[in-house]
Amino acid sequence: MNSNKAGLAIIFHSGSFDRIYHGLSLALAASALGREVKLFFSYWSLVYFRKEVSNHLRLDKEAESYREIIDKNIEKGHLLGLNELVKQVKAMGAKLYSCTSSMGLLNISRDELAQEIDKSMGITTFLTETADYQLIFI
Repeated sequence: MNSNKAGLAIIFHSGSFDRIYHGLSLALAASALGREVKLFFSYWSLVYFRKEVSNHLRLDKEAESYREIIDKNIEKGHLLGLNELVKQVKAMGAKLYSCTSSMGLLNISRDELAQEIDKSMGITTFLTETADYQLIFI
């Protein structure tokens, strides 16, 4: 990491595709600019990181009216699928963490999470590890 640049920490709460996508895009851009990136997935965002998850996009009410456009752009390759975006973010060195409290609430065990998740931790630990980072909540 370039010592002149603060790291970027993103806390994902929403499970809506558009919010996950844009958060991962921010992470990818920050990584490309030499910033250290740490991502914390909680609540509904964890659904995308289960090993046995369908590729069905979850959209909130606002985004739902654009489902057809989003599906077509992914199909045509104009938008990356979330799996590909996560692979790129990981390749750039980002660290991905799952929220242990959310895992308990949603009855998700560590073994059920995709290999891209580096570690499970609580929010206090995440905030301690990223105390000097720029923080974004999605």
